[in-house]
Amino acid sequence: MPYKETKKTSKTSKPSVNINNYGKAVLVFSILIFILITIFLGVSLWQNGTIRNAVQLFKYSKSYQVIFLTNGQAYFGNITEITDEYVIMENPFSIKVQQKQADDESQTQSEIKLLSIEDEFYKPENYMLFEKSGILHIEELNDSSQIIEIIKSY
Repeated sequence: MPYKETKKTSKTSKPSVNINNYGKAVLVFSILIFILITIFLGVSLWQNGTIRNAVQLFKYSKSYQVIFLTNGQAYFGNITEITDEYVIMENPFSIKVQQKQADDESQTQSEIKLLSIEDEFYKPENYMLFEKSGILHIEELNDSSQIIEIIKSY
């Protein structure tokens, strides 16, 4: 018998991903639900102030601010936290105006000082909690402000 060489052919099949119409619909529906939930959460967090407060805090994180209150007082320092109801400022300073008698008794001079809140006679902690309803407005101080130079050298 003659020797016959037979070739073995092996058919290797590649795994094919075959998504039918039902699978495509489920995938699209799942993506749509995920997008809607993300939008809903974003709107909810924006409405309750969480995202807005975080954006404001990010803006204030690397600079000094002044908070003007509705009662006429102003405080200088770093805003470190913003909630729905409060603004927290660390290292707050306030302006104190002292009247001094000049050599001539008929004239008085005003001396303006920037004092740390820690220097008050009752020795409070080095932060203040401001209720948002009592804040008139907040301004960011420019890096060239003399107030910042005084605070840094205090």
